[in-house]
Amino acid sequence: MVPSAAPAQTAKISVTQRARGLAEAGKVEDAIRALQQELETDPSNLSARLLLADLYTKTKEDGRAEEQYREACRLHPESPDAALQFSSFYMGQGSFDEAELMLTDIVRRFPKLTRARMQYAVVLSAKHKYKEASANIRMIPPPQEPTARVRYFRLEASIRSGLGDAPGAASAIERALKVMPTDSQLARMAALTESQAGEWKACIDHLSPLFVKRPDPETGLLLLRAQLASDVDFSGTLDRLRGLSLPADEEFDLHVHSAELLSSANEHKDAAEEFQRAVRLFDGGANDTLIYNLAVEQYASRQYENAISTLKPLREKQDSADVEDLAGDAEARTGDLPAAIHSHETAVMLAPKEERYRLSLGSALLESGTYATAAEAFEQAAQLFPSSARTYVGLGMAYYFMERYEDSVAAFLRANELDPESGRAMAYLGATQADSVVGPSSVAVQAICKRANSNPNDLSSNIWCGALMFRRAYLAGDYAAAEEAIPRLQRANRLAARNPVASCSLGRALAWTHQTSEARHWMEVCVELRPDSTEDHYQLNRIYQKLGLKSAAAHQAKLIAKLSAEKVGEPSLAQKFSAEITATGPSSIAERK
Repeated sequence: MVPSAAPAQTAKISVTQRARGLAEAGKVEDAIRALQQELETDPSNLSARLLLADLYTKTKEDGRAEEQYREACRLHPESPDAALQFSSFYMGQGSFDEAELMLTDIVRRFPKLTRARMQYAVVLSAKHKYKEASANIRMIPPPQEPTARVRYFRLEASIRSGLGDAPGAASAIERALKVMPTDSQLARMAALTESQAGEWKACIDHLSPLFVKRPDPETGLLLLRAQLASDVDFSGTLDRLRGLSLPADEEFDLHVHSAELLSSANEHKDAAEEFQRAVRLFDGGANDTLIYNLAVEQYASRQYENAISTLKPLREKQDSADVEDLAGDAEARTGDLPAAIHSHETAVMLAPKEERYRLSLGSALLESGTYATAAEAFEQAAQLFPSSARTYVGLGMAYYFMERYEDSVAAFLRANELDPESGRAMAYLGATQADSVVGPSSVAVQAICKRANSNPNDLSSNIWCGALMFRRAYLAGDYAAAEEAIPRLQRANRLAARNPVASCSLGRALAWTHQTSEARHWMEVCVELRPDSTEDHYQLNRIYQKLGLKSAAAHQAKLIAKLSAEKVGEPSLAQKFSAEITATGPSSIAERK
C-alpha cells in the first residue's frame, strides 16, 4: 500500500502548486477551475481547498470562500491550518466575533501553537479585550525572523496602549525599531508612542533626523509638539515648517495646527504669527473664527493695540459678546477704561444671561474707580447668579473700596460658603483686610484662622491667618500677639516656599519683634519676590541699618529712590482681580499680593 500512496500524494501537491503558479501569473480563473476539478475527484485535498478558498477571497467571492473554509474544517477537524485560515478570513471580513469563537477553540485544542496564540491576541486586541490579549501574547516568545518579530512588538505596543500603559507601548515599539533601525515608519510610530508616554527627549531623538532628511507637516508638527513640551528651542523646527512648499489648503492647515500647539504651550507671540499667516491664506476672505483666535493670541502676547485692530472688522460685521468682551479686556490694558467699560456693557447687552460678561464689566468698573457702579453691576449679577462665588468676590471688592467694610466681609464669607475648596474668597478677604486702613476685622480674622485650623495644609488661609494676626498685633503694639503669629507664618513658608505674602509678612514680624538676623533672610527673599515694592525695600533697608551693613543699606536706599522716581509699584487689588477674571493673572491673590 505504501508504494501506491506516494504517487497520489505527489499528484495532490502537483495540482496545488500548478494552481498557485497560474494564480501568480494572473490566470486566477484557470487556477480556480484546476482546483475545482481536483476537488471533484479528491474532496479531501486540504491544500487545494484552502488555496481555492483563498482565491475566492481575492476575487471578492466571499460566500464561496466561506463555504470552502467551512468544508475544509468539517473534513479536517484535526487540522489547525484549516481553522487558522478560516479565522483569518473572518478577521479580513471584520467578523471578529466569529474569529474569536474559532480561535478560542483552537487555543484550547492546541495550547502550545504560537501561531494560534498570536492570531488570538490580534483578535482580542481588535475587540478591545486588552487584558486577555496581553495574557495570550505573554505566552508567545518573540519570533526571531525580523518581519515577524517587528509584527510581534507592534502588536504588544497596541495592547499596551489599549491598557493605558503608554510607557510600555513606547518600549515595545523601541524593541521593534531595534530590529529594523532604518525603518522610518517604525521611527515615526516610536515617536508617536513616546509622545503619548510623555517621553519627549526620545521622541525628539527619533523625529529630528527624519524631519531633516524629509521634512513634512506631520513629522514637523509632532516634533514641534515634543520640543514645546520639553521646553527646548523650537525655532528651527518652526522656521522649517514655515518654509515648506505646500498646496494652499495644506499650508493653511499647517499654520492653524502649529498655532494651536504654540498657544497651548503659552508661546502666544509665535501663535499669533501663525494665525496671521492662516488668515492671509484663507480662501474666500477672512474667517471670523480665525480672526478672533488671532486677536486672542495678540492679547495674550500683550499686543493690545493689534488685538483691538484685529477685532474691528468683527465688531462691524457680526458683533458678539465674546468679541466685545475681548475688545474690552484689550482696551483696559491700553488704559482706555471708558472704552473698555462701553465694550463690556455691550457684551452684557448681547448676552445678558452669561455670568462672565457681567464679571468682566464689574472688574472694569472697579479698575476705573467707579466703585458704586461696580457694586450695582455685581449686585445685579448676584441676583441672576446667586450661586456664583466669583460674583460675591467681586461684590466684596466693590464694598471694600466703598469702605463698606462689614458688607465686604459678609460678601467674601458668602463666596467662601459657595466655593470653599478653591480658597479664592479667603485670599481676597485676606488681601483686603491686610490693606484696610482701619485694620483687620475680628470677624474676618476669626473666619480665616478657623479655616486654617481646620485645614492645616491649606496654603491661602494659613498665610492670611498669620499675616492678619501680625498686622493686628502691630497696629495694637502687642508684641506677644505678634510672637503668636510667627509660628503660623513659618508654617505657611514651609507649605509654600518663596510665597511673597508669607515671606514678607514673616520678615516684618521678625523685624518688629527684634529678631533682626532671621528677619534679614526673609526680607531678602521678600524683595526678590516683590522687587517693585518700595515698602519692602524700605523694611530691608532698616534691617541692614540695624545690623550695621552700611553698603547694603545704601544700595536699598538707591533702589527705593529709583522706584519712587519711576513710580513703579505693585498692581492694585482691583487690577489683580480684573486680571484673574480675564484669565491672565494668578488663580489666587495669595500668590501675588
